[in-house]
Amino acid sequence: MKIAIIEGKRPTLMPEGPEIERRIFGPDAEIRWYGSLKSGEYKKALGDIDAVITRPGTPFSKEMVGSLKKAKAIISLGVGYDHICLKTAEKMGIFVCNVPDYGTAEVADTTVAMLLAHQRKVNLFCDKTSRSGNFEWDWRVYRPIKRTRDMRIGIIGLGRIGTAVAIRLKGFGYAISFYDPYLGRGFEKSMGLDRSHSMETLIKSSDAISIHTPLTEETEGIIDEKFFGRMKPAGILINTARGGLYKSADIILHYLKAHPELRIGTDVWPDEPPRDHPLLTAWTKREAWLGDRLIVSPHAAFYSEAAMKDIRAFAAEVAKTILTGGKPYNIVSGAKKNG
Repeated sequence: MKIAIIEGKRPTLMPEGPEIERRIFGPDAEIRWYGSLKSGEYKKALGDIDAVITRPGTPFSKEMVGSLKKAKAIISLGVGYDHICLKTAEKMGIFVCNVPDYGTAEVADTTVAMLLAHQRKVNLFCDKTSRSGNFEWDWRVYRPIKRTRDMRIGIIGLGRIGTAVAIRLKGFGYAISFYDPYLGRGFEKSMGLDRSHSMETLIKSSDAISIHTPLTEETEGIIDEKFFGRMKPAGILINTARGGLYKSADIILHYLKAHPELRIGTDVWPDEPPRDHPLLTAWTKREAWLGDRLIVSPHAAFYSEAAMKDIRAFAAEVAKTILTGGKPYNIVSGAKKNG
């Protein structure tokens, strides 16, 4: 059994090496652990591999998939799988699976933390005093703030994470609506939520919006001019899903400037790791026009030490199940020829 793990250029998820994976695959497995592979290295590195575990954000291209002569499975080390050439994998009869069930609580908690930070403006006092140099113990700096029960939160995508967010927010007393055209009828009744049958209606009626969709051809770039144009001027947008949901960083910059009460919390960026951009410059320099209205974290909402152990173990277990003749699960592509 030969396994390749490809992490890309970002900080490793395996500081101690692939020890968790070795325990799961067993002592007879050969594990090859890579950062990035160059084009000329694909055939030698991957030609005799039985399964690949590859990290989102690290392209696994048509050429790379095509170099897999023996592989039965490609496992995404995370929820997203848009970095893998699914068409080539399906043509070659290779299962593509993901790990959607490792950091649900962490992402949901981060989402709620960003929302509450913006609603209650917890960074505003620090931001204003640090820039002005005047330390005035004055609660009026926070005005205006809406009471929680008077706010409507719109959730786009009510899957595992969207549902976890809704459950948490119900405890705070928010009114909650959601839009998810792929969710069966009646789910809203069991959850006690309001359902919107169009994203446009949801956006227009919500004081804050939290988005939890995968990145697909349908959702790519949906946070665009129309999306921001439909939001309330003092709305809050939270994105702990994917950076590709934004049309561009320029769009974010434009609407934060055009709407001085708009607030955004984002764990993701249109290009990761981000290149230089005027909005990031304004954020790092704490420019007065932006203030505390942008919260940025480095695609870390999924993280806890426990979640890291889970994601690695689950990815290895999916691959081992397929390679030992078990029934595949978490399949996102490739089942047609293998099913």
